[in-house]
Amino acid sequence: MKTVSDELSTYLNTKKALSSCDLYVLTLYDGTAYYYTDADHDVTYGGHTYAHNALLLKRQQTKINNVISVDTMTVSIYATKDDKLGDKPIFLAAHDGALDRATLSLSRAFFDEDDTLIGVIDLFAGITEVKSCGGLQMQLTVKSKVQGLSQEFPRRRFYPQGTYSTSGGKVSSSTEEDSASVIAPYVPLKEVLL
Repeated sequence: MKTVSDELSTYLNTKKALSSCDLYVLTLYDGTAYYYTDADHDVTYGGHTYAHNALLLKRQQTKINNVISVDTMTVSIYATKDDKLGDKPIFLAAHDGALDRATLSLSRAFFDEDDTLIGVIDLFAGITEVKSCGGLQMQLTVKSKVQGLSQEFPRRRFYPQGTYSTSGGKVSSSTEEDSASVIAPYVPLKEVLL
């Protein structure tokens, strides 16, 4: 469920013709953030200016699932050698690993008839992977930040004991907190020799 302001909710529920654009925030692993929009003019929101003439970004439709899965989005970036990420051309920076562990977030901005910003809805955010890069186009696959939830718990591993102990067949727990230990059930398989 997305939360929106009352003004934006009224706008979305009453207007038949909507004026909107996408807002992208590309945050590199070192914390440097770049702001882009697909509008035909710069958009100022949240104290940041989203540049419209820096890169041409085109995304595919986002698909959000209601089960545990890895939601993904594909974004195509069209650029020339003059479009830079820091002091390097963006494609060279991608080949050098600047986009490794970077995050990309997508929001949708809505405007009234006078091009006044009414509100913004956050749609998607995730970790980027460079799918292809060459010529005038780079494709990014943006995977949801919860991508680790779809991984299976590793088997045949020994885990450190948590803050509990057994005594006479009963489990005694401690009131102390321990942030370094994990309590996980471990049932050895028949093939594992102990």
